Amino acid sequence: MGNVPIFYYKYIRQCSTLLATTIKAVCLYILCTIMYVHMYAQDPVHSTINTNNGLPSNTVYNILQDADGYIWLGHDKGLSKYDGSSYTHYKTTIQQGKSVSNLMEINKAIWCQDFSGNFYYVYNDTLTKSTSISSNGVYASASLLYGNTIIVNNGNGMKQYNTSTKVYKADTIYRNSMQAACAAQDNLYFFCNTNLMRYNGTSYAIEQSFNKVIPIFYFLIKLQNGLLGFTRNAKEATYEIVNNTITPIPLLPPGQLVQDVSIIQDEIWISTTTGAYCFTLQLVPKYGGHCFFKSNSITKIIKDKENNYWFGTLNDGAYLVPDINSMLYAYNNKAITALSNYADNTQLLIGTATNEVLTFNVVQKTFYKKYKADRQHEILDLKYDTTTRNAYICSDKVYQIATNNSITEINLGGKNIAFINNNSIAIAFSNGIALYNNTNESGVTKQVPFVGPIYFKEATYALLVNARGRAVYYNVASEQLYTATSIGISQYSISKGIVPITYNNKPIYASCFTMLNGVLYAGTFSDGLYAINNTTVTHLNAANATLSSSVSKLTTNGDNIWLVSDGCVQKYNVITKQVVVYNTADGLPKAEIKDILVQNGNVYVATTVGLIVFDELKNTVNSTAPTILINKITANGKLINKTDDIVLKSYENNIQVNLSVIAYKGAAYTTVQYKINNGTWQTLEASAKYIQLASLASGKYTIELRAINEDGIQAKDNTILRFSINTPIYKRVWFILFCIAIVLALMYSYFKSRLYNEKKRNELMEEKILLEQELQQSMLTSIKSQMNPHFLFNALNTIQSYIYTNDKKLASEYLGKFSDLTRMILDMSNKNTVTLAEELKALELYLQLEMLRFEDKLQYHIIVQPSITTETLSIPSMLIQPYVENAIKHGLMHLKGVGTITITITQHNDVIIISIDDNGVGRQASEIINNQRHKGHNSFATKANEKRLDILNKGYNNNIALHIQDKVDQYRNALGTTVTINIPLLKPKPNFLN
Repeated sequence: MGNVPIFYYKYIRQCSTLLATTIKAVCLYILCTIMYVHMYAQDPVHSTINTNNGLPSNTVYNILQDADGYIWLGHDKGLSKYDGSSYTHYKTTIQQGKSVSNLMEINKAIWCQDFSGNFYYVYNDTLTKSTSISSNGVYASASLLYGNTIIVNNGNGMKQYNTSTKVYKADTIYRNSMQAACAAQDNLYFFCNTNLMRYNGTSYAIEQSFNKVIPIFYFLIKLQNGLLGFTRNAKEATYEIVNNTITPIPLLPPGQLVQDVSIIQDEIWISTTTGAYCFTLQLVPKYGGHCFFKSNSITKIIKDKENNYWFGTLNDGAYLVPDINSMLYAYNNKAITALSNYADNTQLLIGTATNEVLTFNVVQKTFYKKYKADRQHEILDLKYDTTTRNAYICSDKVYQIATNNSITEINLGGKNIAFINNNSIAIAFSNGIALYNNTNESGVTKQVPFVGPIYFKEATYALLVNARGRAVYYNVASEQLYTATSIGISQYSISKGIVPITYNNKPIYASCFTMLNGVLYAGTFSDGLYAINNTTVTHLNAANATLSSSVSKLTTNGDNIWLVSDGCVQKYNVITKQVVVYNTADGLPKAEIKDILVQNGNVYVATTVGLIVFDELKNTVNSTAPTILINKITANGKLINKTDDIVLKSYENNIQVNLSVIAYKGAAYTTVQYKINNGTWQTLEASAKYIQLASLASGKYTIELRAINEDGIQAKDNTILRFSINTPIYKRVWFILFCIAIVLALMYSYFKSRLYNEKKRNELMEEKILLEQELQQSMLTSIKSQMNPHFLFNALNTIQSYIYTNDKKLASEYLGKFSDLTRMILDMSNKNTVTLAEELKALELYLQLEMLRFEDKLQYHIIVQPSITTETLSIPSMLIQPYVENAIKHGLMHLKGVGTITITITQHNDVIIISIDDNGVGRQASEIINNQRHKGHNSFATKANEKRLDILNKGYNNNIALHIQDKVDQYRNALGTTVTINIPLLKPKPNFLN
């Protein structure tokens, strides 16, 4: 060695240094790789109660469930009560610090401590500071004896307060004892110097003595044969204390900071800053020694009445764990979307939402990355061929991963695949169903059973169906291929070709297939599960309504079919036809479920939050009945004290009852019902936590409430609320009788006075009516007596003119007609109404007389509508004649030439329309002529007619209408006058003008 040159030593040294550096780098790389491929979390499936859903703080120090079932959380911002859906927060103005811990229930009151050692209690929903136990500003966790006595030693001696008797007692015998204490079997155990002391509330005794320094214990628990003591963060945190000996036990990994120790039924739970550990009472690790929530600082663990576990944390609120055995394995926060068995029974093949393929070791519970595609796309299906040992991935493409990890890409957007033989697979893809042969010799496709007529450019593809593909399944035994597409399910075979499969002559729109005992099962998007035995189809939901209607994935195990539905997994036994439902109440997360696989007694569920694993035979029946608690009652918005006998005033009839339903495990599936006074049960909406009763009548009310959990379990006794609403004073018997008496007296007086006044008024009315009738009749008689002589004078003048001319024939004829007319006028003058026939007969006699008087200068026409029966229609007597007379006297008399009068009578509905038309000089010319001949002339007939119409219209409901129209030509020259009289069919008023 002495002859070796020095540079060789330098060279060797440099090589050694480089080798060491390389080894370190390789080791570091391997370590990083191992860390990468093992980067996962495993915790029980849980829901989180923190600031995201209403808890004021994420720092939870203590958890307690009270006798009613409420969960109480002591946290950094105070104290909160939780019923599964809402919180009640408590604080007081004299609270020295917001943070509280050490929750205890004593005589229906919740007690707690702040970290200054002060005590508070909640009673009747009010937080009050206790002045019975003083604090020296130092926190020491209090213990509870006999269920009602608080005992604490904060360095100033033992202090105790009996909450029932309100008696406070303190002594300073063991004032330096500030180590942990535990209460068990009505005794308090604590250390003082080298002695383990026992205190029963009145006297002290030495339980054990030690001849060496005792570790400072922060937690003590009493076991059957001794105690366990726990330090905070010593190398050995756990010590067994028995037979005057303290022995360290390597129960926890070194360096754990213990924050709480609890005995829950037959389990010892230890909460540390890096998770929680569970042991049997014999100190044997449970759950495989698993550390629960090791990334969190756990402060407190309890188990509620439904067997849910609650974990308090210092940084993430509280965790509710419905099933401690349902584990969630998360890999880099990736969504798990597809599952397949792989290689052997110790591994699974897993697909993610980011086109990543993993393997999962079911024994070691570890993930390894196998393949990552370039494009981010959800893996929809995974299949592992146990014969060829090739894995197939359905994603944006179909990827084939060989045993040597070589990748073959099939350029189809795959949805699902099925193995036909060693070389051929069927693929459901975006645009149809295709066959793929992975053996290509000289560009020629090997013959496979189902090659269709349409080919892709690549010789290895054959298109079977040109419709959106959903799923495929190949039955090896029958050599039949089943396809599910957007047009339905079809069966392909060599012997029968293509056979569509329908149900009641309608297509089945399937999403997935599986086969059990030779029967194909098809899950559908919205119509549940179908069983297909060759071409015989049975709709299983028709016979079993509990089966889900929406099925996205299917798998089998034994006699069971496992279905993936919206928010749950179902197990359907094809022999017993029983359905078992797994949902959030049974340990599934509130996440989308993508796939399911069952093997070796375990169920593996792919979800968007990770991989869920639970025992296939787990008990899903929640035998704990939900509890309904009445929080408050309001009447007309005013809070009512809850008592056994609630009596409300008559106007306090708008009632609202606020409820809490204690069902943490299956809150989303709990049904709440109520009925009033033995009526029918009514179901509250899932989100409603109150009953609203509006405008209740007076009387007694009994409201029964019941809650039914997801497995149909309900409490033996219903929750009862009784109250009564007083009868209003105006509905009470004595008040009603009194009011009736007063009303009768008032009615008697009123009607007596009314009858007297009515009698007097009727007498006056009768006198008035009689006088009016007499007056009206006198006026009509007077007018008629004036009208009739006027006509008589004109007629006598005409007769006189004939006598002067010595025309005896005309005089005789005229006189005869005049006699007939006079007789008719005298007869009609005594009548208020006449028939239209009588009126027209008199009118025609009058016109004939006027024609004799005017010789050939006057013509007339009387036209009656054929449908009018003149003998049955009545009109006021002598109504038409005066207007005809006016037409002759004022219109035709001054006319040069022949004058014509046309009288037209028609009927429209209940109105008789009489039109008197002449071709005279018109009213204006007539008035000028009359004024020139007779100064101050005023037509008597016109005024008389107007007055008569006024009188007539007062006696009838419908007025007689009169309209006079002057006819002119285009140059405004007069062409005559038209008088129109509208006479309603007469409807006389009672006792008037009759």
